Amino acid sequence: MKCFIKFLVLFLSLPVFVFSSNDIGQIPIVNFHHSQYNGHSQSWAIAQDKRGMVYIANNVGVIEYDGTEWRHISINNALARCLGLDSSGTVWVGGQDEFGYLAADSCGLLRYVSLTSYLPEEHSKPGLIRQIYPTKNSIYFSSFDALYRLNKDNSISFWEPKTKFHRSYFIDNILFINQRDYGLTYLKNDSLVKVPGTEILGTQLVYTILPFNSEYYLVGTQRNGFYLLKKQALYLKNVPNDFQSLIPFKTSNDDFFRHNRVYNGVALDKNHWAIGTYSGGVAIINNLGKIVRKISKQNGLQDNTVWFLYKDNVGNIWMALNNGISFSPYISQLTSWTHNEGISGVVQSVVKFRNKVYYTSNTGVYVRKDSGFIPIKGINDLSWGLFIYQGNDRKEYLIVGTSSGIYQINDSTANLIAKSNVAAYSFEASHFFPNIIYVSMYDGIGVIKEDNGEFNFLGYLLKTDYEVYKLTEDLNGDIWFTLRYQGMGFLDVVNPYQLVAEGYRQYKLPYNPKCDDISVNFISEKILVSSEKGLSSYNKETDSFEPDSLLGTQFTNGTTGLRIFNQDRRGDIWFESYVFSANRKLERATLVAKNKYRRTPAQFSLMPETIFFDVYTDSIGVTWIASTEGVFRFDPNSEFKSIFPRVFIRKVTIKNRKLVYGGCNPAKGDSLEFQRDVASLQTTFSIPYTSNDLTFTYTSPYFLPNHKMLYSYKLEGYDDDWSEWSYSQVKEYTNLSPGEYRFMVKSRTMNDIESPIEFFDFQIESPFYLKWYAFIFYILLLGVLVLIIVRVNTRILRVSNVKLQRLVDERTKELKESERALTEKTILLQQQKEEILSQRDELEARNHHINDSIQYAKTIQQAILPDLNNVFANEFDHFLIYLPKEVVSGDFYWTVPVGPKSRPNDKLFIAVVDCTGHGVPGAFMSLIGSRLLSEIVLERKNHNPAAVLTELNTEINRALRQDVSESFDGMDVALCLIERKTDNAFVITFSGANRPLYYFTSGDNMIQTIKGNRKSIGSMLPDVDQEFTNWRITLHPGDMLFMATDGIVDQNNQFRKKFTSCRLHTVLLSASNLPMSEMARILLSEFNNFKGDEPQRDDITVLGLKLK
Repeated sequence: MKCFIKFLVLFLSLPVFVFSSNDIGQIPIVNFHHSQYNGHSQSWAIAQDKRGMVYIANNVGVIEYDGTEWRHISINNALARCLGLDSSGTVWVGGQDEFGYLAADSCGLLRYVSLTSYLPEEHSKPGLIRQIYPTKNSIYFSSFDALYRLNKDNSISFWEPKTKFHRSYFIDNILFINQRDYGLTYLKNDSLVKVPGTEILGTQLVYTILPFNSEYYLVGTQRNGFYLLKKQALYLKNVPNDFQSLIPFKTSNDDFFRHNRVYNGVALDKNHWAIGTYSGGVAIINNLGKIVRKISKQNGLQDNTVWFLYKDNVGNIWMALNNGISFSPYISQLTSWTHNEGISGVVQSVVKFRNKVYYTSNTGVYVRKDSGFIPIKGINDLSWGLFIYQGNDRKEYLIVGTSSGIYQINDSTANLIAKSNVAAYSFEASHFFPNIIYVSMYDGIGVIKEDNGEFNFLGYLLKTDYEVYKLTEDLNGDIWFTLRYQGMGFLDVVNPYQLVAEGYRQYKLPYNPKCDDISVNFISEKILVSSEKGLSSYNKETDSFEPDSLLGTQFTNGTTGLRIFNQDRRGDIWFESYVFSANRKLERATLVAKNKYRRTPAQFSLMPETIFFDVYTDSIGVTWIASTEGVFRFDPNSEFKSIFPRVFIRKVTIKNRKLVYGGCNPAKGDSLEFQRDVASLQTTFSIPYTSNDLTFTYTSPYFLPNHKMLYSYKLEGYDDDWSEWSYSQVKEYTNLSPGEYRFMVKSRTMNDIESPIEFFDFQIESPFYLKWYAFIFYILLLGVLVLIIVRVNTRILRVSNVKLQRLVDERTKELKESERALTEKTILLQQQKEEILSQRDELEARNHHINDSIQYAKTIQQAILPDLNNVFANEFDHFLIYLPKEVVSGDFYWTVPVGPKSRPNDKLFIAVVDCTGHGVPGAFMSLIGSRLLSEIVLERKNHNPAAVLTELNTEINRALRQDVSESFDGMDVALCLIERKTDNAFVITFSGANRPLYYFTSGDNMIQTIKGNRKSIGSMLPDVDQEFTNWRITLHPGDMLFMATDGIVDQNNQFRKKFTSCRLHTVLLSASNLPMSEMARILLSEFNNFKGDEPQRDDITVLGLKLK
């Protein structure tokens, strides 16, 4: 009895750390189905080495897991049942008739090394090795029939049971082993000694013994629950009669452990233990025996039969199950309630009020009770914002906005606030007007007044056509609010008690967001507006909103969206950021100085990307988060064990996927003799040049739910800088040149903690033709070649000298003969030169005579051309552009007055003619044409232009005898008869042979064209009508006529484009209001600019006439 009282006093004095999954939500669980690791569903033990690699004893052997890849290690085709880890990091394995360890081979792949050959012959088949314990100087392994120890000198010691061994445990350097129907024994001075007073454990099937405190061990049985075993019992020489070695240890639910049967356990810290059961999953108990957390199929575990528990280096609880493998953090800052835990609908808002958690969703309002979340009575509609209001009496009240009105919540019931049956979204307590709460509503802004705990809806401060989701109050007591699809609104509040406000204004936001999802907050003495286009703030000087970089420049360019939820009690800003509206990340910006914040996005990287609706931080600093996935709870006060990650190169392969390195270095410096025989790993790998394509695979064993590691690499000797961080775990290099290289890789957690650098040294061998012995061969070969070349060249030189002398003699003889022949040729060439000079002089004389003749022909042609200045006198203004291609021209112009003697110009013939050819032949044709026109008009008195052309055609045919010859020479003619009918009217009769007439009338805006007949003068052709047609028009003073040969319009430029009649019309029309001389100058300038350096291709004649 005294012992029991002493135990109670000690027990109650222990520090207690109590948490309950009911209070904090569910901690994440990660499940691995057997199809993922490609093994048997049953796993029996788990261990983690110093590198962080996890090993699982499975029915197919040992499975190694590095966080990415599962590797199978066979133990001679036997099942693996137990694992142990010694101080050097070596993994020891026990299985069916097998025990040994894992060691790296020469390629760095882990292989199983069996030690069963060290067993005595009578124990060569030890049966199922159930537990294995590596110690400093030896290895213990036990089966049902014996306990074995592998000594440092490779000898085997063994102990047999008095009845039957059950399980063994190694605690505080003491090996315990329970014997059926005998009791708990321990190894002392190489003998198995029974612990006094533990006979009952021989019938209880002990399944776990764990350190409890400085005086007790915690013993778990399947039939009778838990006991506390006194450590003192191990050291008593004489045991008192009233001494109790075992004291029953009561838990908060003994029936749970008896019904589900304890199977194993692991100590989590000084005050908490995880107990695995046969059918109930895992229960975590504290030092008072209270179950503080359960891990089972009910909250996400894939199987309730737990064969083994293991705590890894970051505090995860690993579970070897009857169906799969799982792990879950022991302590997590982030927990959750999802739809699996009873969350109904899409959560819109969450608060903790009077130690109860409330949330709203599209199905109503709910409160957390012991039995789970239950609905608040009286609210069955879509609900939005929860709001805790503190009155003047310092009491807190909870109100909520729903689609059917505003309610005050008391525990689990709700009461509609008077006259508030309107849809409400969110609330803001006024700091300027006491007892006033502003309400964001479906159709405006409402006002609630609180009076001694009574809330009354006063009415609308502003009615709007758009939904108001959020509002805030500035230092002046004015309201800023969001307008859906419109932007921001402002309202100058005068008296909210009387619903008086003025100065309503609307504002647009930078980058024109859709404004479907915007929020407004008063933070850092600024009005901040967040939207899908980023963050902006109000600038009083410009009376507008401008991009704001308070939370980072990425939110100022319109590409990244965010939504600020609130600023908590510590001054930190909570917000979500996103590029795509469906995938959003929660972030917190910590206040580090006045108006300066540091973002910590990685702290919430374990949360899934989803849409968040509300964030609330309670009085103790715990933050509650509402999202589409449910309710999350973030407790920054919880201990979070953060370790530095490590990265490992797990595989290096060359061409054809041949393995070079398997990712593990063999143990070094181990004291056990049998480990010294393991192949040593080369420090630098030598790779043939023909296999210079390498692939590196790397990973970082960092086990946290939803955690992805980032990696960066560099190949020294190839890469200049480290690569960008990425999630890729494979890097390939192809066609590497011979030389020495070092591949380096590092990893980084989502909390921005970097690992040490891991490296792999290797060299690409030079090809055989670049080896040292190849160069020696090349030098020797070169020497032999040089010697051969010298000797051959010497012989060649001797022979060459003989030949050269013979050749010199022959050449000397030839030169003398050549000299004689050259003298003869010089005399001949002198004679030929004199003949050529004589012929040159004769040609120059002839050329001079021809030029004189052509110049005389030009004089004759000029003589037959009329002087237009004399002909037109004061009757007409005109210009003439006459440009022969050569000295004489095939073009000519002709004019004859045929009016009465008193006014001969009242009837005037004018013609512009283009004869076949140019130069001298054309000039001859122009003489014929001019003479025939004068004869027909003046002598034969033919004053009909069409008849004149018809007769001219006949005369040309006769003159050139075209009826009997093959001559097709002729001419194109534009012929006009100008008759003054009155002082203000002229009749123009035009007939054309393949040439048009252009004319311009005053007040018109275009050059008009009369096309002549499409036939030339001369060149008799069959089936061609030889008659010509007259066209008559009436013009007035100021109107203009233009006639031209085809030389100007057919002229090409450097791009082979023609001048064209369209361009001619354009120039003439642009200068139509100018004097005729200026018009000619402009036309000639435009033509020359167009022609450029191209040669003139034909004779050109353009005649312009302005009637007066």
